[in-house]
Amino acid sequence: MKAFVAFIVIGAVLSAITIPVYSVYDTPELAYSHFKKIQSYSKKFLQMSDVALTNFEDAQYYGSLLIGTPPQNFTVLFDSGSSDLWVPSVYCYSSTCRLHHTYNHQKSTSYVSNGKKVTFDYGQGGVSGYLSQDTVTWGGYKIPNVTFAELTNMPGSEWGSDKFDGLLGMAWQSLACNGCSVVFQKLYATGALGTNNSFAFYLTNVDNKAGSTLTLGGYESNLSQNDWVWHPLLSQTYWQIKLSGVSVNGKAITGTNMKAIVDTGTSILVGDAPIVDQITKEIPEIKTDCSNIKSLPNVTITIDSTNYVLTPQNYVWKIFQDGIYECTSGWQAANFPSELANTLILGDLFISTYYTQFDMGNKRVGFATAIQSSST
Repeated sequence: MKAFVAFIVIGAVLSAITIPVYSVYDTPELAYSHFKKIQSYSKKFLQMSDVALTNFEDAQYYGSLLIGTPPQNFTVLFDSGSSDLWVPSVYCYSSTCRLHHTYNHQKSTSYVSNGKKVTFDYGQGGVSGYLSQDTVTWGGYKIPNVTFAELTNMPGSEWGSDKFDGLLGMAWQSLACNGCSVVFQKLYATGALGTNNSFAFYLTNVDNKAGSTLTLGGYESNLSQNDWVWHPLLSQTYWQIKLSGVSVNGKAITGTNMKAIVDTGTSILVGDAPIVDQITKEIPEIKTDCSNIKSLPNVTITIDSTNYVLTPQNYVWKIFQDGIYECTSGWQAANFPSELANTLILGDLFISTYYTQFDMGNKRVGFATAIQSSST
């Protein structure tokens, strides 16, 4: 199901600590390449710790993770739409791997061999390797005995064009590969986060604006209006909740048994074609020069009995290229499998509007109005 990357990262200590992270793309040209790839997509107590995130084109967020003893450093994406940790192996001979940091288990005194073969399928290409076990250091916390994948095969040029090395999933154990650890749950089990088994994503919605943050073990009260509303999960797989309805300028979108998946690993708003096609039909064509944004209709997403309004400033995606902004719709239709029929993926365009808390302890997701400057 995964296809877009717009990602995240974390840190830790007994009191709140902020760790800087950097944009995935070094140049506007690389960001623009990713932007065009998304346009063509068709598959797919409070003991807390904060990590500062940098927003680059409302599309990519990343940070540092350490594996092994002594630690080996990786740039990874933190993704609530999957559950596995993987990084490239030093024994990967794909050309893509040579463009990234690679894990060498022979240099780690805490490494434990596993060797089970694994494969992960993504919209931008499958990857494969085998399982290993080692100590992971996440924002200062040491997490022993984490089982993860070191990849020996990363074919395709698309992986090579991305600046991140690997990925750390933050969904539920049921989505993890057989034997893989869910690293956040391993961290919580150490007792480092106290009794709050949750994490929260705050994403800025202004290009290149610093301040995006992932908090472990709670949330930061100064980042929202604290009007939290909680929604129970439908299952312990994805962060999936019941979707009561969708409307565009008051006109209801029809669909039965609609659901939503809250996914930090998806840059935009992706949905099953029968739903998204109705939404986009009600939205006039978005001019690439961004001149008609203010005249576009609002889209209201109703979860349980709460309405979450997305203005055009929220759902239109803007990218800066060659000295000007180019605008496109943040809505994308896809042909989902039957088990995800009538599902919307609420990606970073939604999460940048509504501060989002993922509560594993109580099996629920909460939203609060984010406090931040909006892009124009």
